[in-house]
Amino acid sequence: MKSKSVKSVVMLLLVGTLLGGCSGKSANDYYKEGIQFFKSKEYEKASEDLSKALEMNPERAEYYIDYGMSLIMLGRYDEAIQNFDSAMLDKDNAIVKQNNKTALRGKGIAYLKSHNYTEAIIQFDNALAINELSDLNMDILYYKGNAEQSAGLYEDALKTYTAILDKKNSDAAVYSSRAFVYNKLGAYDKSIADYDKAIDLNKDNYDYYFGKYALMIENNDTEGAAEVLKQASNIKVVTQEDKYNLAKIHYFMGEYDTAISELSDAFRNGFTESYYYLGEIYEKEEDYESAVYNYSMFIDDETQVKSAAVYNKIAMCLMKLEKYEDALSYIQAGIKLNDFSTNKALKRNEIIAYEHAGKFEKAYALMMDYLKNYPDDEEAIKENEFLKTRLPEVSTIKEE
Repeated sequence: MKSKSVKSVVMLLLVGTLLGGCSGKSANDYYKEGIQFFKSKEYEKASEDLSKALEMNPERAEYYIDYGMSLIMLGRYDEAIQNFDSAMLDKDNAIVKQNNKTALRGKGIAYLKSHNYTEAIIQFDNALAINELSDLNMDILYYKGNAEQSAGLYEDALKTYTAILDKKNSDAAVYSSRAFVYNKLGAYDKSIADYDKAIDLNKDNYDYYFGKYALMIENNDTEGAAEVLKQASNIKVVTQEDKYNLAKIHYFMGEYDTAISELSDAFRNGFTESYYYLGEIYEKEEDYESAVYNYSMFIDDETQVKSAAVYNKIAMCLMKLEKYEDALSYIQAGIKLNDFSTNKALKRNEIIAYEHAGKFEKAYALMMDYLKNYPDDEEAIKENEFLKTRLPEVSTIKEE
């Protein structure tokens, strides 16, 4: 009986081993499955499979690189950078150089997404310095231009976008980006020309019309701006995304009742950016509570890129409601995003919020720092004189 019992146990173990071997996945299986999840935008599942592939085979550079890209999509930028670093080797052969170039591109994107634009530009330049995978250069240059634009380095961004168009003059997105940069450099006619080129290349892209519309409004060409919206409204509405863009057109036209109804339908269909435009409408109508709610829903949505300008809008609405402490939390969160185009407004509003909260010493200290960075702000200079009258011990605060 004892012998028969032992044999049964051995047979069970053998069967279990055989079954486990048949159903077990290799590192490459997990890798391929992870790539498929990535392509279908299931980034959490992609990262899980790619992580398992790495655990089973930590010697494959492409595993680190693709795992790093999945981490970027999940907003885990520091971890992504560590994986890109792990993929890189100091060897002089073509395959290693190709992997290094792809890893440096990934690092640049991670730094760009985490608002460290200076480091992003360094990584993109390092990637471009590698001769292998030259087909990747246009993509890297576009990311580099984006980082330069975000850092306020508009002359550099202009050179980068122009370099792309010199080699590939049919890229509507690059014309649109360069149009934005031309506007920042005060070249209105060149900006209009680039938006027109983008529209000619892709007549059904609403964003190019919206960019041109914003440019014209900024330059007080209300008649031209209205004509641009009319052109955009002639795009054939087919998809749910088209319906959402039509809602935006009605918002820009000032048809708020129609826009509110359409935008409400749009966010129910997954277009959560609608919350931003609803916030804009309620802010214009001075319904600040509703504006704050909608702006907050927008920034809480993980699918949306964090916007310093929206944090500033929430803060301004909260200050209208005299909720200065709440406003400060949004201002400081916005400052952390390091958006060159919004930093000045955020830092100015931070001073105002502290002032209204009765924290005059803190407001004064921040004003000293603000005026070092923006010495030509005449309103701030006047405000500084007012702040001094609120500080009986102002002489004890060091002015450097």
